[in-house]
Amino acid sequence: MNAPTAPVSHRHHPRLHLPLHPSASWGIPVVLAVLFGGWVMFVDHNQGSTIPASAVLGVVSAVVVGALCYALGRVTPGLMPEIRAVLYGTLLGCALGFLHAVSGGSVYRSAGIGLGAGLAMMGIVLYVFHAREERPPR
Repeated sequence: MNAPTAPVSHRHHPRLHLPLHPSASWGIPVVLAVLFGGWVMFVDHNQGSTIPASAVLGVVSAVVVGALCYALGRVTPGLMPEIRAVLYGTLLGCALGFLHAVSGGSVYRSAGIGLGAGLAMMGIVLYVFHAREERPPR
């Protein structure tokens, strides 16, 4: 007869948390701002605006999105995952709704697209944050 064996304990392997490079705190918002501002400028110019007016709108929207992304990156690490998900979803929803409004869409359709994109982003970010959270070992 076989001797009883002790239950096998599975080791909990902690995730490797690599710190971001310090330039990522401002580099990612700058890249997103440049892309968003260029996109707004392109769409606005294709809707018939002059190049200087499109450039001003693109630069202003780039500064706003860049500042908001930088602020979110600085403020959110200490917040609950649910609040972080709402903030990221709100930023994306407002940005895409604004882009649709600049492209000539109606206010209701722009609001709907922004709301849908924001809710989708909120759901995805919430899933990612909860899937990556540390759970106590059993």
